[in-house]
Amino acid sequence: MELSAEQSVKLKGEFEKIGKLLDNGRGEAQAHVILAHERQTNNVEITVPYHHHELVGHGSHADLFSAFHAALDKLEGQAIKVRGKWRDGKRAQGRDTVDSEESISAKSAQTTVPKTRAS
Repeated sequence: MELSAEQSVKLKGEFEKIGKLLDNGRGEAQAHVILAHERQTNNVEITVPYHHHELVGHGSHADLFSAFHAALDKLEGQAIKVRGKWRDGKRAQGRDTVDSEESISAKSAQTTVPKTRAS
């Protein structure tokens, strides 16, 4: 269960990419990696804490590098999704735009043209 130097460099780059996604500029991103070898399958579990959430990526394959890559792909997808939710939830403007559009259309439907008297 060893990786070549080339594979290690690729995995390090993928970990750095996920670290950049999740890090707040303080260098505090951590990852817990669990490796298990059952029969002919390598199982990899990567856990990363992020804003009170546990992001977990599982990967299993006969090849250790492929198992790592699968787990990192799943983890990256979760990181992008949770980061987007966290960022969008902090912005109040996004929620008000839908309400304001509905209120504008409701107000325009309620307004009537005043009748003028013709003498």
